Amino acid sequence: MNLTISPLIRIVALVGLLGVAALGAATMLLGRSSNPTSPTTQAPVRRVVHTPTVAHAQTTPATRAHAAQHAHPAAAPKTAASPAKAKSKPATKTHAKPAAPVHHGNLVYADLPKPLQWQLSLHKVVVVSVYDPQSDADAISVAEAHAGATDASAGFLLVSVLDNKVAGVLTALLPGGGLLPDPGVLIYRAPGNLALRIDGFSDRASVAQAAANVLAGQNGPVASTTPTP
Repeated sequence: MNLTISPLIRIVALVGLLGVAALGAATMLLGRSSNPTSPTTQAPVRRVVHTPTVAHAQTTPATRAHAAQHAHPAAAPKTAASPAKAKSKPATKTHAKPAAPVHHGNLVYADLPKPLQWQLSLHKVVVVSVYDPQSDADAISVAEAHAGATDASAGFLLVSVLDNKVAGVLTALLPGGGLLPDPGVLIYRAPGNLALRIDGFSDRASVAQAAANVLAGQNGPVASTTPTP
């Protein structure tokens, strides 16, 4: 008995083989394209945030009267009650929503100590006076630094070298490492860049001039420096 294959069956078989070959090629291409690429490394970026303390928006007498009107609606006039009148539910009082908090001040770096964040949110330039509370001589340096910051209309922050929560963070953020000057002055510009560092005692005029220069956009040495007498 001879079996013959019709031309139609041959065509169908050929099409099936071509489909299987195309499917295999597509699978190989997808497998190659799905290989993970090598990850790229990026330099760390310091995140800027608003200070955690926020101020609430002030309300005017008109807005307070409007809120009171909605909070306590006027009572409807009484009408004669009919015998078949159904009991009505008591009206519920609605309270005015408090005003949404509004952020104020400059953006600051999130990795700075909270006291310095607060000062930088209020001032573009902040004078940080570093001192040792166990040294009586450092009190004069602190007084001169505070007076100089006031003359330059800059912010002021007093930092003890024994306060690890503040001094420890500032030490870790010093460019090039090292320790905080004791006594000394650090001048920061918002959002928290160290613009100038002065080691040792500085008088009122020197601190005021340095803060004014930083406020004008100038930068000074941030490494260990010695003030000019």
